[in-house]
Amino acid sequence: MPDRIKFSKEDIGGEILPILTTGLYRNKLDALREYIQNSIDAECKEIELVIDPDTIMVDDDGYGMSFDEAKTAIKLGISEKNPEEDVGFRGIGIYSAYNLCDCLDIYTRSESDKHCNLIHIDFKSARRALIEDQERKKQNMPTNLYLEKLLEEIVYVDVDQENTLTKVGTRAIMSDLLDEVYKELNDWEKVVGYLRDVVPLPFQEDFKYASEIQERLEEAGHNVVTVTLQIGNTREEITRPYYNAMFAHGGKHSPKFFEISDGKQRYGFAWVCINDARRVLKDTILRGLLIKKFGFSISDRNYLEPYFARPVFNRRITGEVIIQNKKLIPNAARSDFEHNSTRQGFIQALPKFIKQLSEWANTIQEEAKARDILGYVLINLREINNKLPSIRRDKEALLEVNNYLYYFQHELRPHRTTLKRIESSSYEEADTLLNECKEIVKSALTQKVEDQEKIEQQVIRSIQREAAELTEAEEETKEDIPKDIIELIQAYGIRLPEEVTELLRLLDDNYLKAILNRKEYTEMIKELKDFLDEQSEI
Repeated sequence: MPDRIKFSKEDIGGEILPILTTGLYRNKLDALREYIQNSIDAECKEIELVIDPDTIMVDDDGYGMSFDEAKTAIKLGISEKNPEEDVGFRGIGIYSAYNLCDCLDIYTRSESDKHCNLIHIDFKSARRALIEDQERKKQNMPTNLYLEKLLEEIVYVDVDQENTLTKVGTRAIMSDLLDEVYKELNDWEKVVGYLRDVVPLPFQEDFKYASEIQERLEEAGHNVVTVTLQIGNTREEITRPYYNAMFAHGGKHSPKFFEISDGKQRYGFAWVCINDARRVLKDTILRGLLIKKFGFSISDRNYLEPYFARPVFNRRITGEVIIQNKKLIPNAARSDFEHNSTRQGFIQALPKFIKQLSEWANTIQEEAKARDILGYVLINLREINNKLPSIRRDKEALLEVNNYLYYFQHELRPHRTTLKRIESSSYEEADTLLNECKEIVKSALTQKVEDQEKIEQQVIRSIQREAAELTEAEEETKEDIPKDIIELIQAYGIRLPEEVTELLRLLDDNYLKAILNRKEYTEMIKELKDFLDEQSEI
């Protein structure tokens, strides 16, 4: 009987290195995230990221690594970091640049060191060795490349004889970028967009809610780091992506803060901003909430949409869910949280949070709807009021106006209580104008000789209103009514194939706009808008 054979270090093939790195870091830019995470774990305040042109440098002012700490850093799958306290903790991130570059040099210096330490990883040699081993297997020869042997040949820690780093901190340099990632990493917009989603950055100074949100984040111990990015000759300090113009009217609703708890334990809080018009945010990349822990994103802004009974609300809001529960641990790919009892409790807490958010959003949207209707009615009442003097003897025109007046009365009625609370003066103006116009029309349709003086007085009052300017609310209402079918579709975030969009544009321009007059066309657009609003509320 053969002796018992135990698993040995030679039973771990070198192929595990590309398998691990490719599986965990599918996006080539994830390597940037990993080295920035290490910088943040080192309590840095500032990071400089330079890509120029096929070399990447991540330089920080953190506490650096001693020689012994550098020896620990190269261990694969072994880390002394606390998963409840640190962003990176699996001991794999240092190898994340395997599919990014040929060589990684990390220069690091701690406060206690008089010299700089160097970690060197030769990824190019690793790939060459793996290819050679694959050729051996093709010739039915046994593999002779196991993981320990591979790493021994490509990784070392040493004292940096050139003392490259004279300050305390760490500088990671990835040199000789691979051809397949060179273009992607030199795309300014792509890199900036990625960093804004995965790094705890400060807000833009001119974002109107920046100080209010930042104050809440600081109270929760959610610190930010300054990241300066340079690609070629372009250099800029990167900030969170939120800006005033992402809202239809520059932002009219202060952010709302929500606690996230299942009644037994607390998971964190969320800050949420909602569009100030009843439409989805025009910036598609900012629709929805981003879940963050230690400032780094988990999944994307679509993560929470399935929890919304009305998904349109998820597209009308933006913000972040800040995870503070120490036992809610991100998985290695940062696509979700590790499956444990804490994650299960978090998932069970989400419906309650989304219900509270939806109720808040619904109140705002109902008020916005009431304002929209009031503005729309006022605009049309002013037009009717201005033309009444010229049609007071035209019974057919008066009958048409009369129908409109009763339609406007019907539109206002369901929102009367809300409007008296939020727009009392404008509502009173609309109500007064509506009743006066109805009285003029009624008098004109049933005119008697003795009513002539009364009608003339009403007409004089009507003429006096002609010069009245539109209020700010009325101007916004005009802006909020889409100008055509295509703009209406875009306002609701409906995505159509390009050929369908062009067909609709053709029908709209050459048929609908040709057949209907301006007022009829506007009425049709408004009816379609109301229909879409109703559908989004189902």
